[in-house]
Amino acid sequence: MDRSRPRRPAARSWEDTQQVFARGSGPPAFPDTDFATLVVLPSATFAVSELRKITGIQYYEERLLCTTLLLARPGVRIVYLTSLPVDEDIVGYYLRLLPDPAGARRRVTLVALDDPSPLPLTEKVRHRPDIIEHVRSLVREAGGPASILPFNVTPAEYAVAEALGLPIFGPRPELAVLGSKTGSRQVARRAGVAVLDGAEDLYSLEAVEAAVAAIRSGRPGAEAVVIKLNDGFSGQGNAILPVAGLASPLAQSTTTFCAAEESWPAYGAKIATGGAIVEELVVDGGLVSPSAQVRIAPGGSFEVISTHDQVLGGPSNQVYLGCRFPAHPRYRLAIQNEAVAVARVLAAEGVIGSFGIDFLVMPDTGKGGAGGVVLSEINLRMGGTTHPYWMARLLTGATYDPGSGELVAPGGQSVSYVATDNLKSQRLTGRTPADVIEAVDRAGLSYDPATRSGAALHLLGAVPGFGKMGATCIAGTLDEADQLAEELAGIVTA
Repeated sequence: MDRSRPRRPAARSWEDTQQVFARGSGPPAFPDTDFATLVVLPSATFAVSELRKITGIQYYEERLLCTTLLLARPGVRIVYLTSLPVDEDIVGYYLRLLPDPAGARRRVTLVALDDPSPLPLTEKVRHRPDIIEHVRSLVREAGGPASILPFNVTPAEYAVAEALGLPIFGPRPELAVLGSKTGSRQVARRAGVAVLDGAEDLYSLEAVEAAVAAIRSGRPGAEAVVIKLNDGFSGQGNAILPVAGLASPLAQSTTTFCAAEESWPAYGAKIATGGAIVEELVVDGGLVSPSAQVRIAPGGSFEVISTHDQVLGGPSNQVYLGCRFPAHPRYRLAIQNEAVAVARVLAAEGVIGSFGIDFLVMPDTGKGGAGGVVLSEINLRMGGTTHPYWMARLLTGATYDPGSGELVAPGGQSVSYVATDNLKSQRLTGRTPADVIEAVDRAGLSYDPATRSGAALHLLGAVPGFGKMGATCIAGTLDEADQLAEELAGIVTA
């Protein structure tokens, strides 16, 4: 089979293709899209060495199955790409949440590559002319305008968009640097948003060591520093060095890598290739790490669409485990305001699409920026808070109120939720998605549209092989969502 890179069907530039979005507001987009066909490309396109750090990473391609809830609109069609086939019980689970499951099933086509290799999905697609042609034919058959909804945009996604001749709702690949750890600090400064003491744009262990020394000199009270790979995600590219254990050369220092399999030789090579930053690691029991989600339309307009409190774990709470919505009222509007300042800078650079911004809020408001808020990083892509938010919003019909920072359902009911992709147990291993769905149904914990509450499950494909799944527990208050999450964990891991 010829797996060479497919050629573009016509001589249209990226800018020409993207002009499809200029007909209106574009899709700032999902779910408010005018596009008849949505080609969902849920590829976490990062280095394979980083992807391997996430348990069951290939099944993270299922997280954007929340887009199937858009099929509640009769004119919408979805083409959904995955590396491996999605269990039909999982598809049925999502579609049963819709008014017309049978009609919705006719308007969604799942295209599986049957390729279990560890490469990102998009890298597989771009070298499969048969898949490219199949997707083209599906789009032609559907008729009407179509667009690509990616998880993130790299040159690989650009190549697929060119080959399909479709616009893609995301930033140009060359703008991805703005969402790196280095770019995040630089954008924050331009936006007037505070960052932690540290340094960026470091490409050698010697440069990192010098930056660590500068932090020690400028912050005598610092207890630890954290090195972050420019393109790491979910905290898996971080290394923590207590000040008391620092040594020269740096690789002899006491070090905790957030990815257990990491080592200094490999880590040093990644710094040399992709760069890194160094920051003071704030060690304080009152420190919290909320985030905001933003969408920028092709015309440059933007909106903050949510704030979350992140649930963190791992070494020094550097690893993302889940989220709670809404963020605490003490600081949710403060981080919303800082997110607006960042979005203004990114929009001026030409960024479009959905992305997240992570913050730290200091317990002592004398530190950091307004209200003690410090920018941690910009994730110029979808993230762990994306699919829970859209699951909750599309299931409940709620809209985001920027004045209160809350989701409000028709009739004025508040919507809160607690979500995770890290519900893990050895007792889950070997069970099927259908087993888990049935257990949750039997316990009466499944999402109920009549009450706008219950558990919406995801990442079910990882259950048999990895004993891992996710859930968004929706309720009227966070206390109720917490209780639901606790009950769910007891049911699925029993």
